[in-house]
Amino acid sequence: MARTLDLIDLVFMRIAQTSLVLMMISISADSLGRYLLNAPLQGSFEFNSLYLMVIVTFFGMPAAYSSGGMIRLDVLTESLSLVPYQLSERFNTLAGAIVFGFIAWHAGHEAYEKFASRDTTFGVIEFPVYWSYVWVPLGCLQMALRLAYETIFPAIRPVRHDEVFE
Repeated sequence: MARTLDLIDLVFMRIAQTSLVLMMISISADSLGRYLLNAPLQGSFEFNSLYLMVIVTFFGMPAAYSSGGMIRLDVLTESLSLVPYQLSERFNTLAGAIVFGFIAWHAGHEAYEKFASRDTTFGVIEFPVYWSYVWVPLGCLQMALRLAYETIFPAIRPVRHDEVFE
């Protein structure tokens, strides 16, 4: 199960990284076109905000969490490490899994409704909005699965005081 989750995290992270590069290229092309040629890239804002930013956020989140890249509050870490079986850490990951599962379920329901109605944006370029609703439930589902797995098999993350800014 851990290998499968790691593989999905890797695929999601590569998609997020590619989206970030595409966003950078799109914004740069739009800026250059707007200020040098007086011809902005049509639909750049919508494409970046509806698709690429959402993909970067929700597809990058599970891999960032599993690699320890998320912000963690270490106020009570030493005291809570005395609790047997890492119960406090397991409770936190279980609560997170429930929350992300709830978000994934509701966002998935919303994505299904948007796909059924084939929503599009208004403007010069009509983007199919329903595709932008896919990324949130997929990213949140992966995050929920990762947290549920860590509830059963907690990750050992040593406290590194050298990374703390004082």
